[in-house]
Amino acid sequence: MRTKYYNPSDIEVDFAKAFRDLSPMLEERLGGKKVINITSDHAADNPSVVYKLEDKEGDLHEVVVQIIQRPDNLVK
Repeated sequence: MRTKYYNPSDIEVDFAKAFRDLSPMLEERLGGKKVINITSDHAADNPSVVYKLEDKEGDLHEVVVQIIQRPDNLVK
């Protein structure tokens, strides 16, 4: 399948949604940190998933995962 539209591409959007949906499995691997909130922006040029986390001491942290697909002609 050739990607004809990259802003965002279907693959980027699907990947961002899957990453968001995997948050329960990710939380299991975060060494006691809890996912407090997840915000997704699937309409952006590069979709993102923002995780708000709380560590064992109660401190809050934010991690941003941004999805970028390279143009098909650069992949070999």
